Amino acid sequence: MSSGRAQPSELRAPKGTVLFRQGDPGDEMFVIAKGRVRLTLSEEGRAKQIDVLGAGAFFGELSLLNGAPRSATAEVHEDAVLLRIRRDTFAMMMQDDLDVVFRMMNVIGQRLSQANAQVRGQMQRLGHVHALAHCLGRCLAAGGAATIELAELAREVGGGDDVHALAREAAGRGIGALREGQWVFAGADTGRLVDEICRRAEATSAS
Repeated sequence: MSSGRAQPSELRAPKGTVLFRQGDPGDEMFVIAKGRVRLTLSEEGRAKQIDVLGAGAFFGELSLLNGAPRSATAEVHEDAVLLRIRRDTFAMMMQDDLDVVFRMMNVIGQRLSQANAQVRGQMQRLGHVHALAHCLGRCLAAGGAATIELAELAREVGGGDDVHALAREAAGRGIGALREGQWVFAGADTGRLVDEICRRAEATSAS
């Protein structure tokens, strides 16, 4: 890159420095030369850590690629030295160095794969809560005890094989009993179902 072109600028940031907040407009990305940066996502007033990046990692590139607001908040987790790359410099890098482009696309692809895995796990956990709530409703409607066909439960909640795995796990923990494709609940299982639903709902919201 010639000396007449814009160059990345160095930024020294102590721990606790907020580099940008979720929803901010973005016209620069960062590369970590030293230290660590924490990325958090805010949902319904709660902040959730999504990653802690170290030396060699980059972040903030999505706002440069698609012009969208910042998708997360970036805060310095450990005193850091950062390279700040503004939009014009970024555009020239994309034109001049295909190796940089390919490396960046590879990292973005890995991040998307991780995000997809997290979404799939979240959907599975929500599906388990739905199936357990359905069983609780059946038990309450029957006065506390109920026998539920697993194939019928899978059709009603859309769980397929996952419902059978859930039933085996829950029955192994003393929540009902499995008998020839049926999940059999006694009156005492109602309270256990409530506890299990609460436990899984808390784990889902915390993940």
